[in-house]
Amino acid sequence: MPSVADLVEPDAFRERAGEYLSRAGESLRASGHVRIVEFGPVRVTGDVEDGARRTVTLASGPTGLATGCDCGAMNGQGLCPHVVAVAFETWERAPKRQ
Repeated sequence: MPSVADLVEPDAFRERAGEYLSRAGESLRASGHVRIVEFGPVRVTGDVEDGARRTVTLASGPTGLATGCDCGAMNGQGLCPHVVAVAFETWERAPKRQ
């Protein structure tokens, strides 16, 4: 099973998220609004502060990346700006590959 970091590689993840969600997620991350709570190879949880605290879960599963956010605004692919922000932060914190 791939790690969560493998599943959120930025180029592929930006393509999946689309321009709007990618920009919104990167803006939240760059502004320091993302806090990683749990960082494991197959599960990452984080909080995103955007006026309210949002809790995000990313998990590697048998069918790929499973996501969750309590914002109520996730699209049909399980993505929202908070999920994207935590995904980008996960990639940044993951050990670099050669």
